[in-house]
Amino acid sequence: MNERIRELVRESNLDVYGLGKERYRWEYTVEKFAELIVRECATIINDIPSAPQGSWSDGYYEGCTDSAKQIKQHFGVEE
Repeated sequence: MNERIRELVRESNLDVYGLGKERYRWEYTVEKFAELIVRECATIINDIPSAPQGSWSDGYYEGCTDSAKQIKQHFGVEE
């Protein structure tokens, strides 16, 4: 599990360590859930339409794409 996701699990008070052998299945489920949320957020950022060339927003779309990539990297979500 990505360290940042582990930190968020601790902050949210989810008790994954009291589950004994079921812990690994629960960790996988939490990690998968977090990954789906991160992917959804990155998709929303990636899907922002670009403005016409030469407009005030030159580079805006590239910035959105870069932001989505950085979010995925931060949470350890593969492309």
